Amino acid sequence: MTKLLELRERLRDFYGKFEFYIKPGIRFVVALITFFLINGNIGYMSRLNNPAVAIALALVCTFLPINATVVLAAVLILAHLFALSVEVCVVALLLFLVMFFMYYKFAPKEGYGLLVTPLLCRLGIGEVMPTGLGLAKEPYSILSMICGLVVYYFLRGVKANDALLAAVDEEAEVSKFTLALQQIVGNQELYVTVLAFGLTALVIYIIRRQSFARSWTVAVALGNGINLIVLLVGSFLIKQTGNIPGMIVGTVVAVAAGLLMEFFLFNLDYVRTERLQFEDDEYYYVKAVPKVFVSGKEKRVKQINSRKNDRISKKELADEFDIDRDLLDD
Repeated sequence: MTKLLELRERLRDFYGKFEFYIKPGIRFVVALITFFLINGNIGYMSRLNNPAVAIALALVCTFLPINATVVLAAVLILAHLFALSVEVCVVALLLFLVMFFMYYKFAPKEGYGLLVTPLLCRLGIGEVMPTGLGLAKEPYSILSMICGLVVYYFLRGVKANDALLAAVDEEAEVSKFTLALQQIVGNQELYVTVLAFGLTALVIYIIRRQSFARSWTVAVALGNGINLIVLLVGSFLIKQTGNIPGMIVGTVVAVAAGLLMEFFLFNLDYVRTERLQFEDDEYYYVKAVPKVFVSGKEKRVKQINSRKNDRISKKELADEFDIDRDLLDD
């Protein structure tokens, strides 16, 4: 356990020392993965479906705020959807405008939540996102996760129906709008996931702010338990039970991620809990629980310079070893 605590402190020191370089690196990696996944899943415009384009856009995003990546990802999606169908592109544009209005109004600094949610869902571990938001963010950040879920399920539906949406038929233009809207309006799986993830993040946030011991651990366990129950019940109600094993795996990964976050961000030492009393106009009692902390070992090397053909006086010897001179008189 001590080794893990020392590793945690080293990682914290490393991040603090190189934060100026780490943050742009994270933005580059997130942007690069986002653009590659967009091109790989809905790469309908051949000119943009090129690794060089994704790398170039990611390099631009490295030196810009994370919201620039959000905007460029939306533009890239719209370009690919325009190559597929104008009707689908129009529906996506209206959807993005509504989401961006809500996002920039209530959660303008939660770009990572919006971008990472579709990535985790694509990997089959979307359950990690509500756990992370509940432990490290505020309730308004749930909106960014919901926007990410909407984008993920909309694009997944478009990909599944791209043959119908790309069909050239003047009489079918209205049905294309309808089919595109159905990927959101009629997507029951999206509703179940939004309910489960939103409720999970909120429960975890409320419990982890409580003062009882192991509140973070209880929050992770109870929140993910509720998440799994809602997903399972919802899957049976909408008769889509094919992804139940994936839900269980995602929940296990989310619990592991939550415990890992607790270790690095919280990790209190409940053995040394103290109750402190402060006196003012009234008495105030505060429960203080210190964090587990292991400082790096400091080595002190004392160098003794030998002098050839010189005798060292008692005073110099006492000063060198920082002892009382009277001890050398015996």
